[in-house]
Parts: sequence; C-alpha cells; structure tokens
Amino acid sequence: MTQPPALSRRLAAPLLALWAWSLPAPATVPVDGNLLASRACPATVSIKQRDPAGGVHLEPGRAYRVLGKNKAEATHYQIVIEGARPAERWVEVGCGTLGGTGTPSAAGTPAVEAPAKPVPRAPEAPAPTARPGAFVLALTWQPAFCEINRRKTECRDQTAQRPDASRFSLHGLWPQPRDNGYCGVDPATRRLDQGGDWTALPPLALSPATRERLATLMPGARSALDRHEWISHGTCYGTDADTYFDQALDLIEQVNASPIRALFADNRGRHLSATDIAAAFDATFGRGAGDRVRLVCDQGMIGELRLSLKGQIGPDSRLGPLMQAAPPLSTRCRGGRVDEAGFE
Repeated sequence: MTQPPALSRRLAAPLLALWAWSLPAPATVPVDGNLLASRACPATVSIKQRDPAGGVHLEPGRAYRVLGKNKAEATHYQIVIEGARPAERWVEVGCGTLGGTGTPSAAGTPAVEAPAKPVPRAPEAPAPTARPGAFVLALTWQPAFCEINRRKTECRDQTAQRPDASRFSLHGLWPQPRDNGYCGVDPATRRLDQGGDWTALPPLALSPATRERLATLMPGARSALDRHEWISHGTCYGTDADTYFDQALDLIEQVNASPIRALFADNRGRHLSATDIAAAFDATFGRGAGDRVRLVCDQGMIGELRLSLKGQIGPDSRLGPLMQAAPPLSTRCRGGRVDEAGFE
C-alpha cells in the first residue's frame, strides 16, 4: 500500500537529517600542525555559534591539533579538543600561535611516541619572545594606590611590614601605541573587561611558579588585575600568558634590585622631585633613561612610574638598553610625596 505523500515526507525527514550528519564536515583548507593556546577562547561547534559552546574553552599554554582553517586568509581554525562532544571545534586565529606538525595528547600537550632505541635528547625550544616594538612598563607604588583605593581586596590588609610597602608592584606591560589592545578578544569578553568586573573574566591557566610570582609582585591579582592586564594588553604581546607575565616580572625585579627602589623606600613620607628620580634612572640604567620615565601623581602622591621601552623583550633582556632605545615620555607631575603604608 502506498503511503500518503505527507506521511512519506515526515518519515523521510529524520533519515535525511541522519544522512546529512554522517557526511564529512564542510571543506576546510587543510593545516598540519598544532595551535598553542594563548587565551581561554570559547571553542564552538560552528563559526557562527555565539554562545560559549557549553563552557568549552581553550586552556592557555596547551597545544591542540589543527585540522584546518576556514579559508586561505583564515579567521578561524578547526581544532580537536579531546573529551569534548563533538571534539572538532572552531576557534578564532587570534586565540593562539600555530606551531609545528605533530599530534597533541589528550591533555593538550604534544604526544611523543617512545623510541625503539635510545636517541640523543633534543635541545629545549627557546622561550617565546614578544614581538619587537615599543612598550610601557607601569610600576605602582602600592601604598599610594591603597591610600586612594582603600576598599580594594589587596589594600584592606596592607601593613608597613608587607613587601609591597617598600618596593614597586607590577601594574602592567603595555604594547604601544596605547590603543593596541584586545587582540583577538571576543566582543562579549571585551565588554566584560571594560565594565570593570574583572573577577568575572575567564581565569588564566598559569603555572604555579608564575602565580606565586604574581602573588608577590602584583598585589592587584587578588582583585583579578592579572586577568584584566592579559585580556586588554597581554593578548597583543605575541606570547602565552605565562611568558607575558614572567617577562614583565623580570623587568620589575630589575627596578626593585636597583637604587631606584632604595630611593623611594628611604624617602617614605617625604617629597621626591621628578628631577631627582630622572637622575637616579640615568645613574642606574644609563644616560637618557630618566627622560623615559613618566610620573603619575594623585592627591600629591607619586602613584606610579611608567617606563618607555623599545626592542625585543626576552628572558634575558636588560632594562637599560630597552629604555635607552625608547622614545622619551613627557610628564605633567614634577614630583610628589612617597606615601607610607597605612591610611591617613
């Protein structure tokens, strides 16, 4: 007996859907390599999908096998995330760096087959370096910051005995020009960051060693300053988050190990002029370094030093040459009080 046409269509629809699902995914431009994730980007089932794919995100510092890209001038990569359903996902090209060939393991790191016989150990890959260019290293004098921002988590328990009461803290390392920010960041995350609710930003997958350094040298990480700095500036640095923060911390440690820190620590409660600070930088980091320092003052206090840098920043970079190669910075603040810990 022949089925009515309408019934035939109803029965055929699920079969057609099943047949279509079994077909290969739309053609992509093949890519053989791994994507080293630099941001916790959403990994979606389709390029046009707007929601965060049920919470599936890249983990910064992990490598993912790349199946292809959406076109020659790609905007998205198709990758494999083991354990996700489906495992094939799309991410924006700005979410990481395309690396060499090979198959990452289920955990996201490259899998290595055991050799049949002992082979010489390959040398370790060099640490990633930032793209050459101009930067501003922003250093906070934490007692002055806390005097104005008393409700901040990191300020409520500040004491004169805490290390950040007598040395500089990391605010950020900013690729220049200043509007060079939010590289590859999706609009929703950008709006969240600009709204100031940084604790709602995706957590950073940092190594324990980097987290420990940030806890010491970036007190603002207790208020998710690290997330904000990575989203707004670090994504344009050209490396993963660990490298970005480690290299910024290496630079601030050079300042804290220098007579500049002692100049501020020894003059707490007193006034320092911009001329005195510039002279100290010249003496410490070379002639002209003082012209690359901008003082940021508020309520009569020196709250921040911003250092102009230029060049290739790497694991062994020295602050002096980076400052001497950079353009000078103008400053409206001609000096201010070096605040002591505690609220007046």
